[in-house]
Amino acid sequence: MFRNNFFSHCSLLILLELLAQAAIRPQSQRGIVFPKESYDDCFADEQQRVPGICKLLEDCPAALSRWEREHVTPKTCYFVKFDQYVCCALNSSSSSSSISTTSTTVRPTLAALMQRRSDRACEAALVFGISIVGGRPTKHREFPFMAALGWRSNFDESIYYRCGGSLISATFVLTAAHCISFGGQLPVTVRLGGDNLTIGMGEDHMIRRVFVHPGYNDNTAYNDIALLELEEAQPSGLRIACLWARPQLAETDLTAIGYGQIRFAGLSSSQLLKVDLQHVSTDQCQPHYPREVLSDGLAASQLCAGDMRAMGDTCQGDSGGPLLMRNGSSWYVVGVTSLGQGCASGPPSVYTRVSSYLDWIEGIVWPKPEEENQQPTFDLRMSD
Repeated sequence: MFRNNFFSHCSLLILLELLAQAAIRPQSQRGIVFPKESYDDCFADEQQRVPGICKLLEDCPAALSRWEREHVTPKTCYFVKFDQYVCCALNSSSSSSSISTTSTTVRPTLAALMQRRSDRACEAALVFGISIVGGRPTKHREFPFMAALGWRSNFDESIYYRCGGSLISATFVLTAAHCISFGGQLPVTVRLGGDNLTIGMGEDHMIRRVFVHPGYNDNTAYNDIALLELEEAQPSGLRIACLWARPQLAETDLTAIGYGQIRFAGLSSSQLLKVDLQHVSTDQCQPHYPREVLSDGLAASQLCAGDMRAMGDTCQGDSGGPLLMRNGSSWYVVGVTSLGQGCASGPPSVYTRVSSYLDWIEGIVWPKPEEENQQPTFDLRMSD
């Protein structure tokens, strides 16, 4: 009797231990991968087959240093919740001694950059998202994160799309504050992933809440940024747009996308269009926007872009739509269309600079516990 109870007790303990290990080390949970071990084998450079191990980003000085010197994004192994593990070259430990430990070390700056909640969400989406075929985006759903904001007609149940936006998480769309009220009405729906608004492409989603930047004044174009919270989370397969965290832009063309609208609430083609633009300096852009338009001139929280080569014949994006920059296989939102002047070789347009508002965005989209329920909102759900 005692012997049977003893073996039964031992078997139960072994079973509980196995279940505990499975609970502690799940392979995946809702789009987040957890590692089998603390350090896994990997290749820091696939072409040169440089061996490495997966480490926490802050524990890999070589990756941090290379980001600072060459702007090379570390290769992500996986995420444990929001802790980023990168492939760290095996010889990186020896190079760590060459990194200064004085107040001039690059670690604080890099840590602040790489630990942004929006960066981590973007990296997680890269690990689990849909890759771009052959290094070039496909024509169908080339920009799956593009959103079209819809208003219900006063005369029937028709939906009219008047502004654009960008899906930046499973439940949030980034847009312009001036898009929130059109004719005194709030948008009621968002269409995602549609290449054409008239042939039933894309998916429609109801808006739950609206967040307008507290510094926005509808008499000016400053702080022209807003967030829409959707009623339901989007499937993990729908690629989100990343947010550019640096105030400086890379030396590359920018891309504006939209449904062909020339101005806010203007006529559109219903077909999603794109145009290559170039960054325009403040000194070059300011003369196009006198004090009557921008009372305090162009702010640091704004940027300008235009088709300075006069190569295109489409418009510079919808109001609220994204100004994009390509970095590797990902699209980053660097601006939100605010003041559009027209198409092709016309004056440059003004965009809200996303990097200036990351603290506000992250506090709503990826809030810390103390940041929740602190932002003014418009709740669009019907009260009982």
